[in-house]
Amino acid sequence: MPSRPWSYSIFGILILVVLALAGFVRPVRETLRTVFLPVARVASSAGAAAGKYLRMDEETRIANERADELEARLRSQTLDYVRLRALEEENRALLAQANFITEKGYQTLGARIISRSITHQTAVVTIDRGARDGVEVGHAVVAEDGLFVGKVISLGERTAVVMFVSDVRARAAATVVGSDRVAGVIEGRGNGVAHFTLVPQALPLERDAVIVTAGTEEKIPGNLVIGLVNDVESKPTDPFKNAVVEPLAPLDRLELVSVIVPGS
Repeated sequence: MPSRPWSYSIFGILILVVLALAGFVRPVRETLRTVFLPVARVASSAGAAAGKYLRMDEETRIANERADELEARLRSQTLDYVRLRALEEENRALLAQANFITEKGYQTLGARIISRSITHQTAVVTIDRGARDGVEVGHAVVAEDGLFVGKVISLGERTAVVMFVSDVRARAAATVVGSDRVAGVIEGRGNGVAHFTLVPQALPLERDAVIVTAGTEEKIPGNLVIGLVNDVESKPTDPFKNAVVEPLAPLDRLELVSVIVPGS
């Protein structure tokens, strides 16, 4: 004889079969379906939402990784571009200086600016050439195309200090291009500007005139271009007139210069 639990199970199955044959199971099934359908819909929607969230989270992660990668590449390419432009600018400056040296026949010594002190009054830099390289106090210093930027004011064994023409302490004999005599003195005024002072009233001087070194100083050759006249200050009653001069060399951005040394 089967055990009692099995008897109950078989009996229950028989009742369900009879009820199904009699048509009583379908209403119960429909009722259960009606009751549990909203629950199934909610569960299905929740599952779909969870799946979509997981997919979006994965897509967001991938997108963020891609953005980070692109940003890193952009930084790398930007740095490469900056380095390339710096090298191009340096090569251009070196070529311009070489052309000037070849044309004028000067003996020069290339130097790199290693430190600077540029304020509203001072304009002093240190270069990586010094007494051991043949540099002397008073030597002229030029930038590309032979633009006069200043002169050496102090020396070390391997370094030298150069004062630019815009420094308030700077002085250099100057004249107007094409003139055969000293016309005045270039004096620094700070902020990248110089004044052309002690210019005789009889000397013609107009805006945009080119001011060059006079060549009367022992270690500074003549006709080195300094800058252009921006404004002329003159009174008929004064024996001299002055002019505001803007140096043509980009004093605040120079990296390479040349020192005109003995034997030029």
